Amino acid sequence: MKKRFLWSVFLLFFFFQAKATHIVGGQLFITQNPNEYYNYNMGLTMYFDALNGNPGAEDLSVVIYVFRKRDNAPIGWLEAPKIERKSVTYANPLCGISTLQTYMITYSTALRLEPGQFNDPDGYYMVWDRCCRNGTITNIQNPGDAGSLFYLEFPPLMKNNANFKNSSPVFPAIKGDYACVNSPFFFDFGGSDADGDSLSYKLITPMQGYSDKANPSIPARGSSSYPRLSWINGVSEANIIPGPDPLKVNPKTGMLSVTPGSVGLYVFAVQVDEFRNGVKIGSLTRDFQLKVVDCPKMDPPKLLYKPKGKTTWYSENEIITVKKDDPNCFEVIVTDPTVNQLIKVNGRAVNNSKDYFTILPAEFRTTIANDTLRFEVCLDECFVTYDNRPIKIELIAEDESCPVPLMDTLGIFIRRESSGNNPPVVSTSLGSDFVHVTAGVPVNFTVFGKDPDKDKLALSGRGRDFNMNAMGMNFLAASGTEKVQQNFTWTPPCNAKKGDTLTVDFKLEDMRCEGNPMPVSKPVYFVVDESPNNPPTVGTSLPVQEVSYTIGTAEGISFDVFGNDPDTNAISLVAAGRGFDLKEMGMLFEGKTGMKTVSSPYSWNPECGLLGGEVEQTFMVDFISLDKSCASASDTTTVRITVKDTEEEPFPEFPNVITPNGDSKNDCFVFQDLPRDKCDDQFKDITIYNRWGKQIYYSKIRPNDWCPDNISGGYYYYLIQYTRRSYKGGLTVLK
Repeated sequence: MKKRFLWSVFLLFFFFQAKATHIVGGQLFITQNPNEYYNYNMGLTMYFDALNGNPGAEDLSVVIYVFRKRDNAPIGWLEAPKIERKSVTYANPLCGISTLQTYMITYSTALRLEPGQFNDPDGYYMVWDRCCRNGTITNIQNPGDAGSLFYLEFPPLMKNNANFKNSSPVFPAIKGDYACVNSPFFFDFGGSDADGDSLSYKLITPMQGYSDKANPSIPARGSSSYPRLSWINGVSEANIIPGPDPLKVNPKTGMLSVTPGSVGLYVFAVQVDEFRNGVKIGSLTRDFQLKVVDCPKMDPPKLLYKPKGKTTWYSENEIITVKKDDPNCFEVIVTDPTVNQLIKVNGRAVNNSKDYFTILPAEFRTTIANDTLRFEVCLDECFVTYDNRPIKIELIAEDESCPVPLMDTLGIFIRRESSGNNPPVVSTSLGSDFVHVTAGVPVNFTVFGKDPDKDKLALSGRGRDFNMNAMGMNFLAASGTEKVQQNFTWTPPCNAKKGDTLTVDFKLEDMRCEGNPMPVSKPVYFVVDESPNNPPTVGTSLPVQEVSYTIGTAEGISFDVFGNDPDTNAISLVAAGRGFDLKEMGMLFEGKTGMKTVSSPYSWNPECGLLGGEVEQTFMVDFISLDKSCASASDTTTVRITVKDTEEEPFPEFPNVITPNGDSKNDCFVFQDLPRDKCDDQFKDITIYNRWGKQIYYSKIRPNDWCPDNISGGYYYYLIQYTRRSYKGGLTVLK
């Protein structure tokens, strides 16, 4: 993160001394750019009062500060320039009011963050502290002198020695709509997460920070508890916007709802928490203001439908049946009490992937009070119901009321007979719908589909109350025109119990109407018969399944492992260490697969590092034979391997005289009988000195005998050193 000298911060502080009330709301963000060298965008989205705000308070850039969450230590700061400014729109642009105009201003900069520098497990947070809020806010004390602090927590960029990728949630642009007194109002404050993390929402008291009118743009401070705004009397987090139904937020979707009781301009904040695998990894605050005005009384439109032959209006618990030869269209009425009101009608099929109906006409304008307007709903050829299942269509009429359209919804259940499309036929190559199966014995057959109208077909299979893939059944979905076929294969597992019956439904769909296919199905019943299976055996060439090995033994450890199956089935032979990996331990064993009998050698040459400073260690190795026809049939034998260090040996008695005269008798000082190395006590070197302390012989190699032929007779000293002990003595050389 780029840092500045302290004097630069003071210059910025001096530069941004514009005093005005202008902040409507906003939030901070940090998003990852995985394909860019500058791998993060950090910045601020801020909503600015376009009417009451002083243009001089519209900063050209903002300074965002980053702190470590564990101890609020400052990490650095960044300067983000203004990259965009645009006017906030309305859900219905015709509903704009002259006293409510807002800009959305975005500040952002790209920078590279090194994961190794942001690895504190408690994470970090960034803040922007600025005064002042809109001076006309109704529900807080001293609004024109109240600062605004935006806050965002983000997790460490490194977890468990790996990069931890994360971006803060992304939110669509806020609409500039207003609410009406004593009328329900809904406001979407929810976002989405690029990493698939779940989001949770709750209302909070907005943060005020440490800035004020006298110091509107001070450097931010780290804190575990920033100052909050002060509500006016009678207002709290429970009724931030008071009224018959105070302001609430849906904790899962972020949808705000309120029925306000009086006019005013109300500030509120939502805390958005980010969770991954049930663990909170981030959090941010979003501030905004909602204006409540006294709107003219508006009434919603009303949808009415009278089924053919009925004298009463349709009730939503009825099912309308349309027979093969009945008309494809029916009439629906919409009324609205307001004169010169534009009414729009649309619709959708609730339980169908495609609508397959049209509405004509789809727009009206009322000419008198309580005008009655008529439109037709016409069903397409593919609007057909199967298996007595009705399709629900939902008709929606909305007007142009402000601030948001008022609407009415009418749901109609329709059951319509098919006309002219013949059902397809599904069959199998089996002689019966009942198949007797035995564990370990493969089952194969073919499923066929055919359509008399030569339509497109889709063939699939589904287990009743079980997953076909989990049971090992292989049947891929297939498609074709007029004809289709697919093979089914299954080798019943050993855990299939005698007497069990598994049912697979093979479904064939006529895809003439893609969003509303005509389905037929054929069940096949698999009856499990008794299937005796003898488990395989496993053994080794060892006389007993225990091995004791002393480190340093030249031959190491080796033996053979055998697997056998009495049913001549295919078997596999594998090995597993208890609490350790064989390869990492240096053990050599190759798994084998074969029919009836398999074998594989095991070998190991343990080294000192395996003891971990102990005198001995024990290792348990499981050798397992598996019946590949029945995975539950297996046998295991365990070999216990004890690895020991070499026992400590004493130093031998060395001669005190040698006679290097070339007669091959007592010519050398012999080191052949030095103690063997132990893991914790190994030979280092041998040094021989003359009587004046001068080194005349040195060796780090054992056993190298000392055979002096170019020194004078006399008395000499020797020192033999191991890592843990040493031995010294004297020696007379006679010539």
